[in-house]
Amino acid sequence: MEQRIYFTDKTLILTDSPSNCEAHYRLAESEFSRAKIVKIFETFNIIEVVGDSVEQLFERLLTMFKYVEAAGGLVENERGESLMMYRRGRWDLPKGHVEPFESDEVCAVREVEEETGVKGIEIGEFLCNTYHVYSVYGVWELKRTAWYAMYVKSDVALVPQMEEGIERVCWCSATEVADNLKHSFPTIVDVFAHKKR
Repeated sequence: MEQRIYFTDKTLILTDSPSNCEAHYRLAESEFSRAKIVKIFETFNIIEVVGDSVEQLFERLLTMFKYVEAAGGLVENERGESLMMYRRGRWDLPKGHVEPFESDEVCAVREVEEETGVKGIEIGEFLCNTYHVYSVYGVWELKRTAWYAMYVKSDVALVPQMEEGIERVCWCSATEVADNLKHSFPTIVDVFAHKKR
């Protein structure tokens, strides 16, 4: 079993069975700390922490960061096109923080509507959770994002939420999605991989 946590384009892997990949930096469980992870990522792109329990490693990781929850959606239209948005130089999917007393599903639909202007969303199956770490004004946060498949039956006007840094929102064919994922985040690649299952 393993759990992946992304630091932009770098990957922390918590696992109970070590890989044979020489490109991975193997960090001893006894040295597992936020400072050590950040330092190693200056040189390596992948860190692997091996322990008896991935759940226990993850619980330990949660103590190192401020934990936040978000939700988002992978929206398809009747033509099988996927809704993607371009923000801060990368292709992304709509998502945002879960409000107090709000379910992941309600949050996901709300965020898609707010960030893209899409209305009439039908929420489908849960796809996956992704985890990524980032620093906001010196505070390190670990964000869990719950992703859902979503569908819309008709074309609607797409309106990018400019105040969120979204420059463009568009429907993308499978070929366009594949090209856009080359200029996206590992978390978004993971979401599309779960959709194909």
